[in-house]
Amino acid sequence: MTDVRRGTPAFMPDLDADPRLLASVERLLRDDYEVDRVIASTLASDWPGDLAGRLLLSLSRFARAGAPTGARATALNAALLTALEPRGYLGPEVGEVSDEQQIACHGWVVAGLLQHHFLTGDGASRSAAFRVLDELIVPAVQADDYPWQRDSQPEAGGPSGTATQLLDGWALSSDVWCVLLTLNGLVPAAVESGRADLAYLIESLAGRVLRLDVVGQRAQLHAVLAAARAFADWAAETGSSAARAAAIALYDEYAHSGRTLNYATYNWFGRPDSWTEPCAIVDSLGAATTLSRLTGDSRYRDDATRIARNALDFAERRDGSFGLDSVATPESPVMTPLQPDAHWCCTIRGAVGLLEARETSAEFTDGALTIADPYPGEHRHPDGWVIRQTVDTPYPCTRLEVVEAPSEGPPLDVEMTISERRTGAPLSRDRGAAASIRLTFDPVAEPIPGGELIWVGPVLQVGDADDAAAPLVPLTSVAGGFGREEHPRVRLAVATEGRR
Repeated sequence: MTDVRRGTPAFMPDLDADPRLLASVERLLRDDYEVDRVIASTLASDWPGDLAGRLLLSLSRFARAGAPTGARATALNAALLTALEPRGYLGPEVGEVSDEQQIACHGWVVAGLLQHHFLTGDGASRSAAFRVLDELIVPAVQADDYPWQRDSQPEAGGPSGTATQLLDGWALSSDVWCVLLTLNGLVPAAVESGRADLAYLIESLAGRVLRLDVVGQRAQLHAVLAAARAFADWAAETGSSAARAAAIALYDEYAHSGRTLNYATYNWFGRPDSWTEPCAIVDSLGAATTLSRLTGDSRYRDDATRIARNALDFAERRDGSFGLDSVATPESPVMTPLQPDAHWCCTIRGAVGLLEARETSAEFTDGALTIADPYPGEHRHPDGWVIRQTVDTPYPCTRLEVVEAPSEGPPLDVEMTISERRTGAPLSRDRGAAASIRLTFDPVAEPIPGGELIWVGPVLQVGDADDAAAPLVPLTSVAGGFGREEHPRVRLAVATEGRR
């Protein structure tokens, strides 16, 4: 799996029955993401191309999943092609100093153009994507002069990165090591083209990051986890041992040193004083799902469900925007919104995360359908199975109904495995045949320094941070239910000697 995908999804979400996903789609289609405004903003930005590339990727991915975003994706693609025509890339002309932010964000431009190409077959989009690589990204990354070691500047940086240092011919960003975002374009382009030079760059970067201290350098979690996701994708496509090792190493550093109590991410390693980063949350989700298939280790699949249900869902606002929240740690286990709508990146990227959570929530393997996390929609298999899935309460109960089935063959075994609990049922080939699958969970205490977290299956239980007597509720009942002017404060950790 890569961020850029071909073909028709095996799971098609049901927007009408999925209010979180529908709100996100409607947010992407609001006026502030209208094409002319996006192009004007992306050309004036010190991240030239970032906004347009991310949005084109998101709109095209949603159109692939049946959402009504195709017309805006096509209009944005056309406008982006026109903007790219003069030099093949956006922003200032390349000179003696390499602008890390300019180079990094064009990884999104490549990804967006390739996803639109896979959606529509537009050859101009594909050509423009490879021109971006050849005119800007490949020469910069190929030079191998990027200064990986630098002063950590522990207080530098805001929600949107800025250039803070000039070192060894590079203008470096406060989003430390954001140059790794070039992998967003390098990996799908290398998979698509088979180009040896792109493969060499990916392998070189994988070898490089294995020698780096991401924690000591206070690297940005978005950059690190985008790399983990991209390397996992590359390893899954090619069998690369270096990329596999890099993906696992980066993911493990995040899990040990950059993950909040609710499975969100710090913005930088070593900065619990910062904020969560939904873009990085989405990357952690993508890395976890690919590593699950790549390694067979169930902890990655369990992580993916926890990330989606506790981190990504809390980051979404009622109107479908994604915002920044406080970093929940054992020392400060309170979560509250800090920024209502990170419209320049996270609102766009968070939308893809919601889609990722749904499209990777189940798979057909060895004649069976395995569900790791139920969402409303339809499972579709090339052999002829179409199965409608509805989600009942309490989570994670689900009902499955056969819409279409092969004319011959055995029943379909359906299995749901969540948080090490498993159940299942067979589905006959009769149209209209149905089965309900139900899992129940008891509260489980997970030790943390100074207390415990209370989980019910993959969902955290939380209380009101300002009312110790308030009952515990699932985090999913709070997440996504507040608007721009609301700032709920929830406490994640329950003291060992306290109430259950």
